[in-house]
Amino acid sequence: MEKEVWGFPIRKSASGKNIWPNELKWEATRRIREEGQSAGNVAAELGAHECLVRKWTVADRRRRGETIRTEGPAFAELSVEDDTSAVNAPLSETSQSGFGRVISGIVAIEFPLDISEGDLAKLVRVAGQPQ
Repeated sequence: MEKEVWGFPIRKSASGKNIWPNELKWEATRRIREEGQSAGNVAAELGAHECLVRKWTVADRRRRGETIRTEGPAFAELSVEDDTSAVNAPLSETSQSGFGRVISGIVAIEFPLDISEGDLAKLVRVAGQPQ
């Protein structure tokens, strides 16, 4: 079964994945580039995952000859030590006791001390994503 988005037919592969026409990808990236729409909003309109739309945006920028650079390393090692004297910067005024802080350059992430290791890892991943 074929559906239509923005006037473009979206077919399904034999495995059930959407086959996105190049013209639709170009329109999606144009909306992001020229109209200032977010990748998340465009993805929601399409019924696609935001990461896929971001991938199209990077491909479009490369196709147009734009050099894509990132500031600093893509990943940083995070280690937790049991030394509270190492962090002596005060928490923000909105924070309460029972919160921790991770500082990397100009980025500070505050979190409750009872956060699970898995949730803290998710928080760090999300905080590192460009907006």
